[in-house]
Amino acid sequence: MAKPEKKKTDAKPGEKNDEQSFEKRHNCLICGKLGSETICEHCKIVVQAEALSEKRKTEKGGDGPAR
Repeated sequence: MAKPEKKKTDAKPGEKNDEQSFEKRHNCLICGKLGSETICEHCKIVVQAEALSEKRKTEKGGDGPAR
């Protein structure tokens, strides 16, 4: 009988596993870069800047609610 092949993710006790757990390893939801957070620092800053810009544009342009 043929021996079953071992999966690459099987780690022996005491050895480091090349595949890190999902909690420690994510891809950025915006740019896709590998990192420890769901959104990388660069993308977080860009999104915050865009939101602030839209808020200022709305307040300045008078598109907001009447006062």
